[in-house]
Amino acid sequence: MLDEKLKSVYAAEIFRLAEERKDENFYNSSAEHAAIVHRALAKYATEYIDIFSSSMCSDVSNNAEYCRLIKAFLDTDSKRSIRIILTDYSDSFLKTDIAGVLAGYPSQVSVKSYNGKVMYKGKPAHFTVSDGRAFRLETDIDARMAFGNFNSPGQAGALENVFDKIFKSRLVEDVRLN
Repeated sequence: MLDEKLKSVYAAEIFRLAEERKDENFYNSSAEHAAIVHRALAKYATEYIDIFSSSMCSDVSNNAEYCRLIKAFLDTDSKRSIRIILTDYSDSFLKTDIAGVLAGYPSQVSVKSYNGKVMYKGKPAHFTVSDGRAFRLETDIDARMAFGNFNSPGQAGALENVFDKIFKSRLVEDVRLN
């Protein structure tokens, strides 16, 4: 019971920060917290979402609420886009709920596989950036330790530059969702 209350307090705070586009760092340390932050990023993005992840085969990306928010994000405006780089791509991704949603938007979604890593303080990292201002940087992939901010153009821009370099490089391969 206490755990559920703490999750709902965390969720309320994360969604408040996202809605207000508050320049305030937040932290997370569990898959449940990661899922909450990703839902907030999806709900309050207005232009694009860029995701650098391992496989997107976990519950963080494949829960009904996240899939609904991603669909709503893409449905709202055909100019909205999602770009994804997967470092541990396998064909099992194509069977996930999130891949099913993304496949419905071929002109707005691009997925690539990358046989490499992004390092942060000597450890592999994953991240999501939206609208040039919001981000979540996972600094310990196994423990889901991360920090982020919903209005930090400097930090978001630095991650976006890394994402763009990899996304445009010859080291990535297109993933066909259909």
